[in-house]
Amino acid sequence: MATYHRRIKSSAGKDKTLPIKDKKLLNRVMDFLRLQIDLAKSDIKKYQAWRNYILFLLGFNSAFRAEDLLQLKVKDIEKGYFSIKENKTGKWQHFRMNKLLLDEIMEYVNYYNLKSNQYLFMGQKKKETHNGKTFDVIYPITRQNCQNVIIPKVIKGCGIDFPFGMHSLRKTFGYQWYKNGGSLITLMKMYNHEEPSVTLLYVMWDNEDIEKARESIYIGGINDRSRKK
Repeated sequence: MATYHRRIKSSAGKDKTLPIKDKKLLNRVMDFLRLQIDLAKSDIKKYQAWRNYILFLLGFNSAFRAEDLLQLKVKDIEKGYFSIKENKTGKWQHFRMNKLLLDEIMEYVNYYNLKSNQYLFMGQKKKETHNGKTFDVIYPITRQNCQNVIIPKVIKGCGIDFPFGMHSLRKTFGYQWYKNGGSLITLMKMYNHEEPSVTLLYVMWDNEDIEKARESIYIGGINDRSRKK
């Protein structure tokens, strides 16, 4: 059987996309994507909806770039951990997955009986000839397809009113990680950034976030009811 190398395509330019900061909006996005599975009127539409849901789920939980997400194969995750070489940096990522995340992915994999060497996010089928033999090859969906077809539906369906794209999934992971008390240094390492300041800028942690964090803290004082008498 012929061996096919991964098709890697990077975007030439970078849009100024933003992370999802509001947890309610984040939940709305995932609810919207799940609903599309239930509303699908054909098997192919159901597959596409479930595929899109898993794509966003992984994007929000892995901090991978879009081009790396789209090149994932079943064998890259089926043992319970990620193992993938980043297209941009050439560095390997190896880390164990959250069990709930793995369970959701494997439910999708098992339902569609995806094989180890198949892409998680299959799209276009083409015929290719190698050494005189013709094969059906199913490539993953492209970043362009995600940006031009999937993303606009999510924006419209969820009422997103700020620049939102595939890169927003990676940024959302970082923002929510840091907002919920995750280590900035750990996040910097996940992103392969050189400085923490770069990471904060990347996830759009700005003055508004600083002020909200400051306002939420109250330590001591006569109205501190949590103190024991």
